Amino acid sequence: MTILDEIVDYKKNLIKEGYYEEKLKTLNEVDITHKPTFKSQLDESNRLAVIAEIKSKSPTLDQLPSRDLVQQVKDYEANGANAVSILTDEHYFGGSYERLQNLTLQTNLPVLCKDFVVEKIQIDVAKKAGASIILLIVNVLTDEQIKDLYQYATSLNLEVLVEVHDKAELERAYQLNPQLIGVNNRDLKRFVTDVLHTNEILENKKDGYYYISESGIRDEQDVENVVNSGIDGLLIGESLMKCEDLSQFLPSLKLTKVTK
Repeated sequence: MTILDEIVDYKKNLIKEGYYEEKLKTLNEVDITHKPTFKSQLDESNRLAVIAEIKSKSPTLDQLPSRDLVQQVKDYEANGANAVSILTDEHYFGGSYERLQNLTLQTNLPVLCKDFVVEKIQIDVAKKAGASIILLIVNVLTDEQIKDLYQYATSLNLEVLVEVHDKAELERAYQLNPQLIGVNNRDLKRFVTDVLHTNEILENKKDGYYYISESGIRDEQDVENVVNSGIDGLLIGESLMKCEDLSQFLPSLKLTKVTK
């Protein structure tokens, strides 16, 4: 069993235990109608967009530096991030929906609820907590499930980042005709990361979609190594959480897009 399988089983158990129903009762509804969409920012800029992640830990990492997360989100926005990603898994990633609810109120940027979605109720909780975008991982869903969840999320006016890990999953993603496709550079079986994975997966990509390279980007050189694949943005967590001066680092990652 891979780490991903283990996490998905954990989510299914939470659903059975009523965890998400409880969240729907206890969370306050957050109004985010004033926020721009992530897609609108991709439309308007010739530079790579950055989804800047709030992350405390992961199965592959020891604890990250302790940060004032409100200040971190404000620093992301001040230094050119286009969206914020917030991990809401408590057990494996040290996040929570309460954290998402608190932080989405601190920024005008759209917020991605980064979680492992297998049922509609998880989308309901993300929406109530103030997410603008949700993540759907092709690897953990059947074609029927992902279509159902995608249509449900978009019916709630949520944007959807559809995540793929290889070329076969990319072909499955195209069946949805999604606006946003995330290319995860992490091998889900071994949880090893290689940024150049983006180039390989997008070798024969189709036009008309926005592509986001996710995971493993440490510096400007890493971005230069994948920008020619035709990506439109980056999702970065660990490097930003470890960075002591975002004012230099974050803007340096926003290279000019390469049309391919």
